[in-house]
Amino acid sequence: MLSHAAIGMLLYAGAYLSPGDTLLEVRAGDRLVIRDFRGTVVVDSWDRDQLRARIDTKEARGFVVRRSGGAVELALEEGAHPERREDLWLTLPRWMDLELSGRELEAEVRGLDGDVVVWNQRGDLVFADLAGALEARSVDGSIEARALVGSARLRTGDEEIRVSASTAVLDLESVDGDMELRGIRSERISARSTDGDLTFSGDLLEGGDYGFFSHGGDITLQIVGPAHFEASVLSYSGKFESEFPVRTSGFHSGENLDFTVGSGGARVVVETFSGPVRLMRGPTGDGDMDG
Repeated sequence: MLSHAAIGMLLYAGAYLSPGDTLLEVRAGDRLVIRDFRGTVVVDSWDRDQLRARIDTKEARGFVVRRSGGAVELALEEGAHPERREDLWLTLPRWMDLELSGRELEAEVRGLDGDVVVWNQRGDLVFADLAGALEARSVDGSIEARALVGSARLRTGDEEIRVSASTAVLDLESVDGDMELRGIRSERISARSTDGDLTFSGDLLEGGDYGFFSHGGDITLQIVGPAHFEASVLSYSGKFESEFPVRTSGFHSGENLDFTVGSGGARVVVETFSGPVRLMRGPTGDGDMDG
C-alpha cells in the first residue's frame, strides 16, 4: 500500500489510478474538480490537508486523478457500465474549493470554508455550514441550504429553493418553483420567481437592501424583531396587506406604493404582477413563520 507521501508525489506528477477508497495529499490553494458525474455525491470536511474519496461500486473501479495548476481533477475509471449511477463520498480539507457538475447528479455538501460551485440538469442539491461563495444551479431539482455565511447564488427551474438560518448575501432565481427563506439575517437579498410563491422570515438590517419579485406568485414577508425600513410595493392586479401602519392615500394597481416603517434604515422593494403581497409582523426570536 502506498504511503501518504508517495500518493502525494504521484498526484503532483500527473495522472494515476487509485483504488475505490483512497487518501490524497493536497496543498493550500488546491481546488477539487469533478465533471460529468452521474449519481450521488456526499461531501464532508475535516482539518487535514488530505482528500479522501470512496466509491461504492460492484465493479473493480478506481479513480483517475490529474493535476492542472491548482485544480485537482477527480474522475472514475471507465467501467463496463459507464452510464450507471454511482455513490461517491468525499472528505475535503475545510479550506478547499469545490467544483462539481453532472447531468443526473444529487449532491450534499457540508462544512466547507472554500468556494463551492455545483451545476446539474436533474437532481436535488443540499448545502449546510458553508462559509465561502456558493453557486448552485439545478435545471430540474430543488435546492436546500442552511447556515450559509458568505454569499449564495442559487438557480432552479421548476423546483423549490429553501434557505434557513443564514447570514449570507443571497441571489436567488426560480422559474416556477417556490422560495422559502426562514431565519435570515442577510444584508442583501434578491429573490425572483416567475410563478412561484416567495416567503421570507427574518431580520432587516440597517443599510440592508432587499428585493422580492414574482410575476404570478404570492409574496409574504414576515419581519422579525424591530422593524425600520423604507418600502416600495408594486402590484398590477394583486392585493396588498400590511400589519404595519402605512400612511398612504390608498393602494392603486400598477402604481408604486412607497412608505416608511419606523426610522427607515433598510430598503425593501416588492414587485408582482398578479399575486398578493403580505407584510407581517414576526416574533422577536427565532424567525420561524407562524402556523
